[in-house]
Amino acid sequence: MIDFFEFTSSRIFPAIDVRGGRCVRLVRGARDAELSYDADPVTAAQRWEAAGAECLHVIDLGAAFGEEASTDVVLRIAATVSIPVQTGGGIRSPERVAEFLEGGVGRVILGTRALRDPAFLEEMIQLHGAHRIVAALDCEGDEVRVAGWEEAGALSIEATQQQMENAGVSHFLVTATDRDGTLGGVRVDLVERILAGGVARVVAAGGVGTLEHVEAVLSLRHPRLEGVVIGRALYDGTVQLEDALRLTTPE
Repeated sequence: MIDFFEFTSSRIFPAIDVRGGRCVRLVRGARDAELSYDADPVTAAQRWEAAGAECLHVIDLGAAFGEEASTDVVLRIAATVSIPVQTGGGIRSPERVAEFLEGGVGRVILGTRALRDPAFLEEMIQLHGAHRIVAALDCEGDEVRVAGWEEAGALSIEATQQQMENAGVSHFLVTATDRDGTLGGVRVDLVERILAGGVARVVAAGGVGTLEHVEAVLSLRHPRLEGVVIGRALYDGTVQLEDALRLTTPE
């Protein structure tokens, strides 16, 4: 299995959002704006791998909202596919981080606890390695969002980014929460802002609805742009994974 740290160019990250053991999507992260897709998220994971996906982005929405976690589903996905999986959603303790990393997940995404407790973030990076920890920068306009995107963070985007990089972060997941699940287009300006403001690698998420949206991000051709997350567009069929993957193939 190729691991995330071996990636040297941008990749497509098919998203699998899990809630109550089912594969769903939310619009702008609102817990009451749920769209249901595959009954079994493992089936979705296998489908994306068969279509050529080189990695997967799996989020436990239930855990993020403080509901029942779908840890077993995430670990089954990691055990079933042969491509690396990154996962996040409600991971707020050393035990939860270790459970996923020791259970076959390639790297974990830390958000709320990492923002509120930089010492925890630094400890996880020192313990597991910076290549296995991704820091979430969830942004609505010029504001950072935490706690399942339902609360505002205490710091600006730039201050949050700096705080996390000071803790040793080398990978960010940058999500435009006001675009997520809308198919309305990626905030390329936000991605550029984070790339310009620090030294960490960046995965862009939120708003992909067409192949042109994917191309708009990849056209940045930044050496630290690690890839693009595509969720609802794949399930609704407005983007075909095979077409998106071709955009990442060097000419």
